[in-house]
Amino acid sequence: MKLLILTLFTLLVPLAQAQQRIETPDLRELERKLDVALQQTSQLTAIIESLRADIAQLKAAGGRAGSPPTNPGSVQPAVPSEREEAIGAAYRSRIIGPDLGSSERNETLTARPELFVQGRYSAAPIAGSDEAFRPNFRLSRIESRWSGRVANRLGVGLEIQYHPAPDGSPEELVNDAFIEYYANDYVTLRAGQFIKPFGFDIQQSSSVRESPERGIFAGYFFPGQRDRGLLLFGNLGFLGGEPLQRTQYFVGVVNGNRFFNDSNRQGNYLFRIRHVNERAGIAVGASVQLGKQLLPPGVSGNNDERLYGLDLQYVAGRFGLRAEIVTGNMPSTLLGLEPDFALAFPPGAHSTGGALLVNYRVAGSHNVYARYDQFNGDPVTGRNVRAVNFGYFRNIGGLSRLAFDYQWKNLPSFNDDAINGRFQVTWSLLLGRDQEFNVPLEGKP
Repeated sequence: MKLLILTLFTLLVPLAQAQQRIETPDLRELERKLDVALQQTSQLTAIIESLRADIAQLKAAGGRAGSPPTNPGSVQPAVPSEREEAIGAAYRSRIIGPDLGSSERNETLTARPELFVQGRYSAAPIAGSDEAFRPNFRLSRIESRWSGRVANRLGVGLEIQYHPAPDGSPEELVNDAFIEYYANDYVTLRAGQFIKPFGFDIQQSSSVRESPERGIFAGYFFPGQRDRGLLLFGNLGFLGGEPLQRTQYFVGVVNGNRFFNDSNRQGNYLFRIRHVNERAGIAVGASVQLGKQLLPPGVSGNNDERLYGLDLQYVAGRFGLRAEIVTGNMPSTLLGLEPDFALAFPPGAHSTGGALLVNYRVAGSHNVYARYDQFNGDPVTGRNVRAVNFGYFRNIGGLSRLAFDYQWKNLPSFNDDAINGRFQVTWSLLLGRDQEFNVPLEGKP
């Protein structure tokens, strides 16, 4: 009898411990929900203080609406410190991107989509851009997204974009279309079409990026930023220890060949690891892609597609920094339904690209930045391209952002029309489940 009781005890204790682990909320998720609650609280506090200030002004004017106060300098609207703290937290999150590449397991799928609209005015083409740049007013992005958890172990993501249709690129109308399976708290399996988990710039959303477009290397190595295949990812918390819970891993197999023109019947393999320390304000990552690419007709030789990347994000107070470098085999093709071979591509050649961005939050939601961007071994011209961007942007009302950017560039590149202009004005609006601008409303307009 004692042996039976002892056996049952040894079986039930692990089960109880496992049940406790399942029912215990993930610490990072609780912290994220707390941050959201604090931001919402700060918004309400700002509105309340604004109303109090308006009432005080009316009382000072004898209760007559529209009358100036007896002493205009005696009543000042209160600006709660919580709002500045919330803006600072949002700034840190934007620079580091702690949820970069996360799954949809903590979100709920709703009938209402997320909507992102971005209008832009572009002017002053750089010398030599010719047909590679069109100065105009344009809708640079129009996107709708549905994503979230649909069952205990299943999630889904679907993003449709309209702007490629009038631009003559209908193959890009579907951005994301994937299904996720949550094996446990540390393992997610994603299948379909999704953003490649390579580096930081590739995965960062257009709604929060400082510069008008991604780095030059992104358009050549990863045009469209997406691929199709299988991805296994999560965090290393199952190995034990809190630091490993802040270490992400990604392992995937995808079509490759610049997203659409996959015709070599060979997969590309992706590997990425990233460690985030929000308390110290730093994140570091390393990425690898291994595979084969297409060669132009009648050309033989090295057809490797091996890319290696390192990225760093750091924030201290109002100062933010990001650095990223990617190197590997020169891409043989550009984005397209059919293979569009780069004119200056020779088998076995290599290209290297990188960007260094420095951001400073001047006050509130006002930001200035500078970025140095270089790509060596342009597959279209065979030359090295360098660019320097200076810009300013600010958030308006927590939903919208207005940005100005000026660029110096020595040569045009041929992976994106917008990056061959010197002056860009961009106005963005994001509505949806995840408010990525993430800035509380101000007490006064």
